[in-house]
Amino acid sequence: PATAIRMLLILLESSTGAVTPLLPGGRDGHDPCDIRAATRPLPRRHVRRRRPTGGCRLCHGGGMSALDVLAPAAGVLVVGLTLRDVFHTLFHPGGHGGMAALLCRGTWWMLHRLGDRVAQLAGPGAVLLTILVWLGLVVAGFTLVLWPLVPDGLTYGQGSPQGPPLLDALYVSMVAISTLGFGDVVVTDPALRWLAPLEALLGFSVITAAITWITQIYSVLSRRRSLAVDVWSRTGGDGPAEDVDAATAAAWATQLAAVDVDLVQNTETFWFRESDPRLSLLPALGRLDTVAEQHAGCPEGRHLARALAVLRETLQEQYGARAGDSPAY
Repeated sequence: PATAIRMLLILLESSTGAVTPLLPGGRDGHDPCDIRAATRPLPRRHVRRRRPTGGCRLCHGGGMSALDVLAPAAGVLVVGLTLRDVFHTLFHPGGHGGMAALLCRGTWWMLHRLGDRVAQLAGPGAVLLTILVWLGLVVAGFTLVLWPLVPDGLTYGQGSPQGPPLLDALYVSMVAISTLGFGDVVVTDPALRWLAPLEALLGFSVITAAITWITQIYSVLSRRRSLAVDVWSRTGGDGPAEDVDAATAAAWATQLAAVDVDLVQNTETFWFRESDPRLSLLPALGRLDTVAEQHAGCPEGRHLARALAVLRETLQEQYGARAGDSPAY
């Protein structure tokens, strides 16, 4: 009977978390064969409660420091500002995406000092750099959010060593945004398990939007280059200047208006420098000035002159550059 009572009390201990100090020979002050003494409630000093296992400090509120609160808040802020810049650059263009404009200016400022040949990479390089910065900021933001979870809120697979908390958080963030899903280190906290799929969804969305952005940029460049080549060929090319009729002047005025809108909505296209002068709009503007003077007495010529003035005004306001000495045009 004593053995049965001991086994019963062990089962009660495993279910309630209380430790029953039954010792051989009645060292706890009771006869181990006395059923009433064995089943009597233990004094409070003998009860030891189990610490909850699993989870993180943020969810259970155990020993949170200022870093545990500030790091996730900073991460959410970084991700939010990055998504705002992506939205304004790709879906609501018009100069609101400050990060892309700043990177384009900085890339041009560095590369054009290395020569004209290197300066031709300023536009494509700035676009690629902007996409990489967007993805890097999303990774950094989620790294800050995951940082307080390491290591309590993570589960390490067999053979996966535990490293510094910040590096482990960065590793989990990079694996999540790349949608690789190795499974060697995963977030197990029930309240924060959604972080990995959320980051993967945001990363995939940014990459898809960036691909759309690239196709949009090159359609804008195609319209601008077509206008430049048409002006070059119709005005005599490299030979003597040729007269252009009023209808052609009116058509060019309409295309200039489209180029002006493209420069307002797709500011990054300003920094694409052409290696072939026939594709550049800068020499074409001088030819268009001549055509506008030839037809100054008719509505088509005045329409073209106004379109040229509006384009130069846009260049001056948005880029601080005159059409005659614009660095990247």
